Amino acid sequence: MMRVRSSRLSLEPLTASLIRSFFRDRREMAEALNARVPADWPGPDFEPVLPLLLDGFMREPGHDSWDGAIILEGGERVVIGAMGLKGGPDKEGTVDIGYNILPAYQNQGYASEMARALVAWAFERGDIQKVIADCLYDNQGSIRVLEKVGMKRLYQDGNLLHWSLTREEWEAAQHQS
Repeated sequence: MMRVRSSRLSLEPLTASLIRSFFRDRREMAEALNARVPADWPGPDFEPVLPLLLDGFMREPGHDSWDGAIILEGGERVVIGAMGLKGGPDKEGTVDIGYNILPAYQNQGYASEMARALVAWAFERGDIQKVIADCLYDNQGSIRVLEKVGMKRLYQDGNLLHWSLTREEWEAAQHQS
């Protein structure tokens, strides 16, 4: 099961039971996570994903959770966003990273910190060879996050920028630092 930590954050897997608790009562989810769940979580970008994740668990009850709630540790634990690898690796070992941070917690380095930790976790697994992403061409926050993780901008397709980072590129960058 996906368990990822960084210096200030943890990524708690969004399991079927956790997602169901969110839909029943936000307080139930908060108790399960031992963290405050703000009224604006999961945000407009990620809220439509929750039913899709739950549907995936219903179709394949034993499958792994590849998405998680980002929790700010220290003092009061609070859910500040979500991040995941959109269903896990494909046959070639490629995963697609996605994330969101609630507005009150943006521009504080949380997305970059958790994305680096999640990418490191992914490449440590052995079955993941490449991490890809896309973002809107004018989303400066996401562009900064992807650049800080070491992803390379591949091309623009309409309003979307496409990014990639291979295991070899990641490992080379780790040896340089």
